[in-house]
Amino acid sequence: MTKKFFAATLAFIAIPGLAIPNIAAAHGSMKPQHGGMVQMSGETVIELVSTPKGVDVYLTDEDEPVAAAGYTAKLTQTAGGAKTEAALTPAGANKLSAAGFKPVKGAKLVVALIDKSGAKIFATFQAN
Repeated sequence: MTKKFFAATLAFIAIPGLAIPNIAAAHGSMKPQHGGMVQMSGETVIELVSTPKGVDVYLTDEDEPVAAAGYTAKLTQTAGGAKTEAALTPAGANKLSAAGFKPVKGAKLVVALIDKSGAKIFATFQAN
C-alpha cells in the first residue's frame, strides 16, 4: 500500500465522520429545556416533565416550538403489569398536559402523538 493511497483512504473515512455531529445537531438540542427527560422521534424532540400538577410534554423541531394544538395525544404508563392512560391536552404554544397524572417511579411512559394528517409519533421514557 502506498502512502498516497493510505492518505486518500484515511481522508475518505475521516471526512464523512466529521459531519455526523452536525447532522445530529440539525434537529435541535437534546438538552432538557424544562428540566425533564428528552427523546427524539423522527425530527421531533419530545420533553416529558413531571410536575406537582401532573405531566407536561413539550414539542420542538430544530429548537423551534411545534404547535401542540396540531396533535391528538395520550400518555400511557406501564407499572407492575398494569397500564394507565391519560389524555394529553394542548396547554399553550408547544405544551401538552395530563393534569393530575402521577408517574410511578420506574414505570415505562409512552407518549403517543397523532398529527392532523394522521402521522404518528411515539417516545418512550422511564419515570424517575
